[in-house]
Amino acid sequence: MSLPRGIFGADQVDVGYEPWQAVCATLLRVGPSALAPPVLSDDDEPVALAVGQHLGRQTTRNPGCLDAPPLRGSVNGFVWGYCLPPAVRKSGWMQLADLKPDLALERLACGPANADFDRRRPRACGGHCDGRALRDVHDASGQAVVTAREVYLRYAPGSTAFRYLVRGDTVRRLRRSSNRQWTAVEIRTARWTARGTRGWLFSSTARPSDN
Repeated sequence: MSLPRGIFGADQVDVGYEPWQAVCATLLRVGPSALAPPVLSDDDEPVALAVGQHLGRQTTRNPGCLDAPPLRGSVNGFVWGYCLPPAVRKSGWMQLADLKPDLALERLACGPANADFDRRRPRACGGHCDGRALRDVHDASGQAVVTAREVYLRYAPGSTAFRYLVRGDTVRRLRRSSNRQWTAVEIRTARWTARGTRGWLFSSTARPSDN
């Protein structure tokens, strides 16, 4: 079955990261705004960087498997990335003014699950250009409402996160994975993601809605 426009398999993702250093204490947020709530750790603590810690800043989606794809641009002065250890390894938005590039950092930025690549050394992480095409997807329809406090919207099932949805956001279902674990959706209304954005959502984080 063909995929709708804006819905991808892992072979169409291949993002990289680049280390940027915090110049002041700064929070990771669910949206590109100082009004957006902080991303929470598994212990329900706000995820933050201390001075000198690092964000792996994300590149654009990279279906051509370029070794150095461009970095994603800022949105309202915020950029998307993930916090490198010793900070909690979560993805989200961080204020660009609180960061500076640190291309000499020895630590690699291989992605939140070490499954992507560092655009400074694209073959050092082992996750560059290795995504597989998505097969065996099924039709899905109807509306759903997000029930999780915060949940990643991903480029492909189980793949790279690029936005957040939060409780009360509404989506239109487009496809589902064969194991029903993932649902491809289009955003109808969302606090921190634009209407019409498409991606994959963990199915259990949204319930059917007649609205």
